[in-house]
Amino acid sequence: MKCNIIYVAGHPLSEKCRKLTEDSLKYHSYDYESIKGVTPDTIIASDFPFPNLILGRLYDFYITGQDRKYVVKKSCLFNNLKFAQRVIEADEPMIFLEHDTIAVSRLPDFDFDEFCMLSYDYAFKAPTALAKAPYDSYNLYSKRGVHDFPSNYPLRYYKPTKYKGEIMTPGTAAYALSPKGAKKLLQAAKKGIEQSDFIINSGTLRLQHLSPSPFRYQSVNPNLSHIL
Repeated sequence: MKCNIIYVAGHPLSEKCRKLTEDSLKYHSYDYESIKGVTPDTIIASDFPFPNLILGRLYDFYITGQDRKYVVKKSCLFNNLKFAQRVIEADEPMIFLEHDTIAVSRLPDFDFDEFCMLSYDYAFKAPTALAKAPYDSYNLYSKRGVHDFPSNYPLRYYKPTKYKGEIMTPGTAAYALSPKGAKKLLQAAKKGIEQSDFIINSGTLRLQHLSPSPFRYQSVNPNLSHIL
């Protein structure tokens, strides 16, 4: 299963993180390609000329005049949507990796339906933004294999849209996407674009995770979605 590492070309910290990611993938014999990510300086709105999801989080940035925040988060979404297009073109599952991930084991043979989180075990641990109450006390333990996100998973979509109350993915650091899932993600975006880790929710896709997680987060989080 091929990995796409998404990084910010020319950004020193992103380039450094990407190199660590690549080294870990080589060590564990992954197939990968590093892809220059969409940024506020390179985004092409016509690539995905879809409306904002009214009352969503991305819409909030737009309607309140937070123009820079809006285009940064929109760029992140476009990276995920472009990845979905590559999955459909390849007609096989692929893995999306943000530049600050580390492979901690070889990828086992596994089957999943639409979306499979590959850093699930580390999602509520430092240095992630979710390493705080009430998430940090949640028991992430799962038996080996692929599982649906549990019904008591605490991370829920909270904006007043059709997704309210749905389980959300804990970020997009490392996940596998099937062609079926890619088509559903793009279809959801056509009806209204939303922040990437908000639009990937249980109302859009079947959320599953692999245990134990083959990827973790690097000790330094560039957090470029907040500062680009």
